[in-house]
Amino acid sequence: MNIQSLMILDIFNLLAMKKKLLFLFYLIICIKTYSQSQRLMGEWFLDRVFLSNGKRLEINNRKYSLFLSYKITPKELMINDQKFKAVFFEDHIKLENRDLTYWYDDRYLLVQDGNEIYTFLKKNDFTKKNPEFNPKINFVKNDTVIIANQIIKPEFNHDKTFDRFISMNISNYSYESEDDLYFKAEFVLTKDNKVTQITILDPYTPQYQLEFIQALKKSEEYFENPYRKDMVITFEKYFTRWVGNSKTKEEKKLYSTLDIGFRYFHGNKFEKTIKTLSQLDGIQIADIEFNPIVREAYISLGISYLAVGKNEQACVSFRKAGDLTDFGVRNYLKDFCK
Repeated sequence: MNIQSLMILDIFNLLAMKKKLLFLFYLIICIKTYSQSQRLMGEWFLDRVFLSNGKRLEINNRKYSLFLSYKITPKELMINDQKFKAVFFEDHIKLENRDLTYWYDDRYLLVQDGNEIYTFLKKNDFTKKNPEFNPKINFVKNDTVIIANQIIKPEFNHDKTFDRFISMNISNYSYESEDDLYFKAEFVLTKDNKVTQITILDPYTPQYQLEFIQALKKSEEYFENPYRKDMVITFEKYFTRWVGNSKTKEEKKLYSTLDIGFRYFHGNKFEKTIKTLSQLDGIQIADIEFNPIVREAYISLGISYLAVGKNEQACVSFRKAGDLTDFGVRNYLKDFCK
């Protein structure tokens, strides 16, 4: 074989080697991208929100303590049960109206949105760090059951959330009650996804209760219990009576107090917020403790106490709003009420 032939052979071998190296490089990128994508899939729960410089949020920023979950599938990002079409890349998520940058730090998923960084953990890691969310076990009819919470709960495979599904299947006229504003029920979702043992714990109108049970049975086909144990689920609803429908002096006082107190709070007038919202304890209305607006007012009152250095009173207010399993107050309780 002459020198020219050898040179041509060397060139072919070099090209073949280059082709193999390019393919190997492409394969490594594909494997890395697939691995990143697979790690991203699943359900993530918010632990904390930080500023992009690493500092914590101001205490009067309501993102200081809140519930936020990401459920990620190959073509979709579900944020608190609201679905968004998404395209996932190695370091960012492309939504229709914005991009989210993400990266990992040990078991944390960090997502940057503007000048804020959201830190998430997957379910097992979240419950390991926050054992108060571990499955609670109870006994029902001589059998052990899991008590559902915001982390340990069944899947509800429907376009609407479970609460919204129930509301859609109950007629408006069933809500008509002169005095009662609160309803609470409990049921067991079996490991075979059957709804059983429906119990009304705090009744409402007979028509509402009848339609609730019918809606609950209709919802059965959308439930998926992944825990191989029967699960106790609680359903609560507070029927807010708007200002124009206030019927008593106490109700009018409540809404006036809330309106003035929130305006002071959002204006950072914390002493005036305290003077106003501390009047809530003296308002006598049935089921007021279940009113979500009152709950938010107690959180605002607690934050206002923190802002003026009265931590003990702040903790009393936070505990009126919830406990460590309540995402609206849990970070305040953990940071200031040990």
